[in-house]
Amino acid sequence: MRIAAIADVHGNALALEAVVAHIRASAPDLIVNLGDLVSGPFDPARSADMQIALDCPTIAGNHERQLLAGDTGFSDAFARPHLTSAHLDWIASLPGTLELAGGEVFACHGSPAGGDLEYLLEDVSSGRPTLDTADAIGTRLAGIGKASLVLCAHTHIPRIATSRGVLVVNPGSVGMPGYRDTTPVAHVMEAGSPHARYAIIDRLARGWAVGLHAVPYDFEAAARQAEQAGRDAVAYSVRTGRMPPA
Repeated sequence: MRIAAIADVHGNALALEAVVAHIRASAPDLIVNLGDLVSGPFDPARSADMQIALDCPTIAGNHERQLLAGDTGFSDAFARPHLTSAHLDWIASLPGTLELAGGEVFACHGSPAGGDLEYLLEDVSSGRPTLDTADAIGTRLAGIGKASLVLCAHTHIPRIATSRGVLVVNPGSVGMPGYRDTTPVAHVMEAGSPHARYAIIDRLARGWAVGLHAVPYDFEAAARQAEQAGRDAVAYSVRTGRMPPA
């Protein structure tokens, strides 16, 4: 079995287009979309159309929940008026988690135990993400059943880790390589390059093999979309993979 995992598109249709083309060359058996689909200062409607057309297992992230609830944060407020009722109906139909491959694979946006806002692999108490301890990660894996592979997202940081015999893969963000947040403490997330990210996971006789991919696309065109929406910090991150100095 070959699985392609994408996450955190955030409405960046240009990045998604490049990633989907790269994925097709790998001929996966399954594409899994891990949420935060359309909320971002890019092209929400086109990105929604593209993700619907993938017709793949897709889960809702925190931004889908916020979007439907009428959240006034910029990314959700920007996306909402660009979306049709069909887009919103599709978003409302999405589950928060999925079990795939007969329960061998568990997909979530944040963490299985803590919901769509909890980081599964990272400790951000220093203000920047570091890999958390195996025990801390293990407690957040409660509820995965018999899964040996957990696919997660939310941090925008590509990462692979193991805990309690479970392999955890975060493919990174397709469309937004950096952001700042204040919860649970003030912190910054930076992928370090502007590439669109995704993962390929292969089931081998001895376990799961993982490839983390970084795909170039027209960064400048996406950055200009963010600037036109008034999001200069996002534009900076799309050009550089880093956030501007605070």
